[in-house]
Amino acid sequence: MNEAYVLLNVDYKKQKSIVEQAKKLPTVKSVKITYGIYDILIVLESNNMQEIKQTIDVDLHGIDGINNLTSLISII
Repeated sequence: MNEAYVLLNVDYKKQKSIVEQAKKLPTVKSVKITYGIYDILIVLESNNMQEIKQTIDVDLHGIDGINNLTSLISII
């Protein structure tokens, strides 16, 4: 199983909408609101790494209100 972690900085006014949209994506395992440097943590999981890449490169980048996206892809 492939896993990735995506850390987001978002527009606070759109945070709730971003969380709701992210939860609907097929590879999303969990979405957490965080305090600190990042506003939201998204955990992605799939047997197909291309699905994870699609979620990061297309689906998440298409959500309005995300100011910065950092992805961490687990290799072990």
